[in-house]
Amino acid sequence: MLASRGRHSGRVDRYERELRKATKAVGGMPLVPRHGAVAFFDLPGSTNLMKKDPRKAIPVMLLHNAMCRAIIEPNGGNIVKELGDGLMVHFPNMGVAVSCAHKVVQNLLLYGGPIRTKVSIAVGTVWKIDSPHGGYDVYGTPVHVSARMSEHARMDTILIDEREKEPVIEWLGHCNIATRSEEMELRNYGTTRACRILVKKTQA
Repeated sequence: MLASRGRHSGRVDRYERELRKATKAVGGMPLVPRHGAVAFFDLPGSTNLMKKDPRKAIPVMLLHNAMCRAIIEPNGGNIVKELGDGLMVHFPNMGVAVSCAHKVVQNLLLYGGPIRTKVSIAVGTVWKIDSPHGGYDVYGTPVHVSARMSEHARMDTILIDEREKEPVIEWLGHCNIATRSEEMELRNYGTTRACRILVKKTQA
């Protein structure tokens, strides 16, 4: 009985030491708010693919992410996380995010074959935290809103908040890109009016 308590006590001590180390590390992190855009690039139908045959689904997911990455990184986006069937990306603003997303969707339409993507983008205050393992993570309302919007995203389209359309409306008109406004219910955020940007296949 005493030996059992000793082993348990050792585990508690290690836990408390790790907790103190983690608390100290978090307390020393600089928290600087910035304006930015957070986008999710998701492979449509990935859940059904995994249910049918994971051995076939996983290579498709990896190829989707690789093809998106090839366009995102040279066009102003920083890939924060790879999420299996998609990517979470941080951009400096909505204009850069929409322009890059449009390039990604068009590239997959031209060269992706059956691999396509859907994109959701939200902007606002984000908290950029450097990772001890390199790179950084972002926190804030845009992360949550973009993730909720992703549930309503559709293949070959880019979904943004209607209120955030102004920075890109002139570019959309100049490029003759069609948009559609619609209301949607975002989990935990209520009803919002969104703008769906419709991407069409163009010749390379």
